[in-house]
Amino acid sequence: NKYGSENPELTTKKTNRIIDSNIVKPNKKSAKAQGKDIREAYLKKLTERGIHLQPIKGNAIYRSKSGEKIGIAVATERQPDRWFLGLPIGGFDHAILLCQHESGYVKDIILPKAFFNKYANAMSKSQGQVKFNVVHRGNMYVVQVPGTDAINSSEFSNNDSFLR
Repeated sequence: NKYGSENPELTTKKTNRIIDSNIVKPNKKSAKAQGKDIREAYLKKLTERGIHLQPIKGNAIYRSKSGEKIGIAVATERQPDRWFLGLPIGGFDHAILLCQHESGYVKDIILPKAFFNKYANAMSKSQGQVKFNVVHRGNMYVVQVPGTDAINSSEFSNNDSFLR
C-alpha cells in the first residue's frame, strides 16, 4: 500500500513508519474521566451515609443541605506520594481533596472553612484556581502551604459536619 506496510493499521500516515505493536499504549481513560469516576464513587459513599451534595458549578463545586459550598478536587498520583489539585478561587467554603494512589486507593482530605480562614492568604493561586500540593509522608498527608512547614491534614479533617 502507499504507506509502506501490508497492514495499514500499523503505520502512521505522516511518517510512513511502522508502529511497533509493543510500544502502543493500551487505551486508558483520560485524567478527566478518571477524576469523574473517583468523584462519583466518593459522592455515592456520602449518599450511603445520608449526606447529599447538589452540584452547583461544573463537576467540582457542590452545595450541602445547610447551604455550604464544597469544592471537590481529584488527582491521581503522577509522582510517588504527591498530588496536585486545584479549585476555583472564591467558589467554595470547604474542600475535599481526593488523592488516588497508583494502587487505586483514594485518600480523602477534608479541609473545612477553618483551614481556609487560617491559610487562604498564603495558598498558591494561578489561572483562577487555588492550588493544593498534597504529600504523603509516612502515615501523614500534608498540604504544603507556602511559608509553613506543611500542614498535617488530620489537624482539620476530623470535622466533616459541614457536609450535612
